[in-house]
Amino acid sequence: MAQEHEQEQEHNEVAVTSRALTVLAIIFSVLLAASLASFIAVVSRTGWLTTGWLVAAIAVDTLASAGLATLFFRSRSSAHRVRFIVGIVLAVLLMAVNSLVGWLGSGYNNLVGGIQAPAEDTIQYDIVALASEPSFLDSYTNTMMGQAPDDPNEAAVQSHVKGFVSGIEFVDTADWSTAVSDLLDEQYPSIVIQDGYLQIFADAAPDDYAKVQILATFEIPGTALLPGNTYTPSAPVAADAPFIVYISGIDTAGPITNRSRSDVNQLMVVNPKTGKVLLVSTPRDYYVTLSDMPQCTLPDKLTHAGVYGINVSVDTINALYGVNIDYYVRLNFTSLMTLVDAIGGIDVDSSVAFTAGKYTFTEGVNHMNGAQALAFSRARHPFETGDRQRGVDQQAVITAILKKLTQPSSLINYTAIVSAVSGSVQTSMTPDQISALVKRQLTSGTNWNIQTMSVNGADGSDYTCSYPHEKLYVMIPDETTITSAKQAIQKVLSGQ
Repeated sequence: MAQEHEQEQEHNEVAVTSRALTVLAIIFSVLLAASLASFIAVVSRTGWLTTGWLVAAIAVDTLASAGLATLFFRSRSSAHRVRFIVGIVLAVLLMAVNSLVGWLGSGYNNLVGGIQAPAEDTIQYDIVALASEPSFLDSYTNTMMGQAPDDPNEAAVQSHVKGFVSGIEFVDTADWSTAVSDLLDEQYPSIVIQDGYLQIFADAAPDDYAKVQILATFEIPGTALLPGNTYTPSAPVAADAPFIVYISGIDTAGPITNRSRSDVNQLMVVNPKTGKVLLVSTPRDYYVTLSDMPQCTLPDKLTHAGVYGINVSVDTINALYGVNIDYYVRLNFTSLMTLVDAIGGIDVDSSVAFTAGKYTFTEGVNHMNGAQALAFSRARHPFETGDRQRGVDQQAVITAILKKLTQPSSLINYTAIVSAVSGSVQTSMTPDQISALVKRQLTSGTNWNIQTMSVNGADGSDYTCSYPHEKLYVMIPDETTITSAKQAIQKVLSGQ
């Protein structure tokens, strides 16, 4: 009787153990399934792996998860308790690996998000006074301040100004350049002006610009001033379809989100099938009609388009060459140096020898860090051809960057590169499109044939939309070179 009782008790204990292990088996199997689903979602979304490696990674993870789940359900007895515990340990390790991949994937998406162009840019405004006057804002309490009329951001601007100095009485002027002239004529102690316009003034009248000082700056979200501010880049219909990237280099070291003059204007025409890349340089002073600017009755310098937003630059270039830009990349002084340093420097083939600041460059290949690449790209005064040679040098730097970025070592570490430039580069490419480009290059290993060309023009002087009261230096477009550029672009796009 006692023996039967002991057998019954032992049977009950085995049953209890079996039920407990069954519950654990179900729990860990569900956790493994969730972990597997998360892993598949992450590796598929980030686009890190080529199709073959992606299938292999998912297959290995799936087989491992299924094998562990099978092990659990076959090891639910006391006799296999050790095997069950080993399975739990392996399951925890597998889920930890999947969690790490998920964490890295989330971090990657955040990094790429850091270079995504925002829905709206920002406009920097400056409070400006004569350099001979006090530099303390408190000195301007209860005074008049000039401002340009019809600014859609007027309410926000005035609110910010009142946060700096009290008792200000705002005075409308004819336009922003009149506001500057009135300030120089001492008609009022200060003005508030978009920083982009102040940059134009500094370029147009450097001697007068030396007579003023910036008391304070602030930023506000960009308002949809123009129809083109809703510009949305198109995407190629297939992974190997040709596409065009507009590279805009703005003349500032401040936030990349700020509207600013575009001193670098390069079209990069890419045909993945043929492995050809064509860089077309357009001089900053090209005298063109700005698109999406119905209020402009005069042409303007191409560089001034950036003051009104990246969309105006894009649409103006589209109209000039008769193309449809698919993406844009926007950089400034800081981002160029950061990018070059992040990829370990570049080897730039210089067509001439010259000195820029503290750096001397020889004819031929020069290894450059970020600061050297910036100095090389910005120099124009050492050359008789000025901005024309600068455009050639900028293309040499872009070519060197492209060659370095398409090397396997850079492609494998591209998340680190994205991390380095996050916040200092803007692009209209989506994370999926960036990943697809990287994956395609890793798969194909294309050795790109990079060609360069520039449009040209005649030196001239004329009134501009942005500065209509005084003639500025402009470059009158040479239609022959524009036609040649159009033909070259179409050849690359058509695969010739």
